[in-house]
Amino acid sequence: MPSETLSTRLSRSVSADFFRPLARPSAPVYVDCADRLIDEAGEAGRLSQRETIEIIKEVIARHPLSLLAEDEGAALRDARQRAGQFFNRLIAAGWLEDQTLGLHERWAVITPGLRPLLRMLRDLAEDRVAELKTFADTLRGLCQTLEERGVLDPQIQPPDQLRSTITDLTQRLERAIEQLHAVEKIVTGFEQRQRQTATAADTLNLLYEEFGQGQHMVCYDALRRGGLLTRIENARSAVSECHDDPLMRERLASGLREHYGYDDADAYDHAVAMLTRLERDLGGLKRRAEAIDLRMAAFNRLSQQRYRYQTELRGRRPEIVKAYCDAINAAHAGGRFSEFAGQSADFAPRCVETRFFFGTESLYKPRRTKSVDLRFGETGASKQSEDDVLAAWKERQRLALTPQRAARLVAKLLPSKGRTTSTEDITLETTDDLLDLLAAVAYEHAPALAGKRVRWSVDGLRRRNGLEPHVLEHDEIAGHRIERFAITREG
Repeated sequence: MPSETLSTRLSRSVSADFFRPLARPSAPVYVDCADRLIDEAGEAGRLSQRETIEIIKEVIARHPLSLLAEDEGAALRDARQRAGQFFNRLIAAGWLEDQTLGLHERWAVITPGLRPLLRMLRDLAEDRVAELKTFADTLRGLCQTLEERGVLDPQIQPPDQLRSTITDLTQRLERAIEQLHAVEKIVTGFEQRQRQTATAADTLNLLYEEFGQGQHMVCYDALRRGGLLTRIENARSAVSECHDDPLMRERLASGLREHYGYDDADAYDHAVAMLTRLERDLGGLKRRAEAIDLRMAAFNRLSQQRYRYQTELRGRRPEIVKAYCDAINAAHAGGRFSEFAGQSADFAPRCVETRFFFGTESLYKPRRTKSVDLRFGETGASKQSEDDVLAAWKERQRLALTPQRAARLVAKLLPSKGRTTSTEDITLETTDDLLDLLAAVAYEHAPALAGKRVRWSVDGLRRRNGLEPHVLEHDEIAGHRIERFAITREG
């Protein structure tokens, strides 16, 4: 009798509407609602209807761009009513179960099928390196179990113990294989990102920084460390011997028959299938790790090609120009450049501001250098007398903001250390005095002045209220309006 198909067994566990929320435009809302409700329900597996409605309302508020359908409360303006309508959709899909225990006591129960579904979605979204490093530990523990003396000896172990051991080994090995497949998913994600990098720097950063950190986490090298690959091969040989042992098959079939209630033929077929699958999965670990190595090598080649494309080819424009030149060479093979002078309109390119040079105009022309007269004397464009140069130099010195002029003003306003003054109390009349004040703001100390070093600090309201300009006070200094600040002498 042929075994039932997966779809037939699945139809007995969940309804036809169970997977429909994942195909709707509002699927992100359904997924986040399920994730939040399972976390909040905890081990009890249920929440009050009021708490469930509040959680659904919060999740919907976090997805303002999601398109809700009419049956999901899109036409309702009240957020609580919209959450209630969405709650009804969760019940109709079989993700929640409405349980009424009294007139005012209603509960939302997490259905048994929702947890495996969400576990699968979480595994699909898994991209953390730390979660994928444990596959070697899983395989190491599996080999340690198979290396124990008499662990699969049908003459020593009872039938139910053999069934339990084989089932545990199969589940642990399946988890390790899933982690290896997850590595392939990570490499595929890196490939997609590498094809979309904008610059050569982004390409190198993705290759050496992000991908380089996780490249060693799983693959063939991890299986070789500590002789793990050899231990896996020895474990596969031990399982192969058990697979060919008639007594092992009979004892395992007996354990399956006692535990699951199979008949003799089904129990024997399941026992053979379990041993065959365990042997096959152990033998395929090496090939799977080698396949991951090939994917990583392909990613490295893609990164090199992408970097060369971005640094040497620089996009499609060189290719377009090259194709255009090849077309010209093919159309005018054997001709002369002098013959093209009157034919420029025949092959006018479709580019902006394109110009062709013919004859001597196409030859290289050296750049013209501009001569500069570096001789000293009265000749040239700058004829100035020594008095004019000295006067201009003095004027620049007078307007320069130097620490010395700042120190003179601070010493004049604050004769002793520790004293403080502000622009509210300072009276300055001339432009030179204003420049002294600006120099005090620009510097915090000055070299020795009359044998003594002067130090000070400046503090203003803008440092604390920079985002509130309306609270800043201003003072009139030498005919100019400036923001109020204080000067404190520190030495």
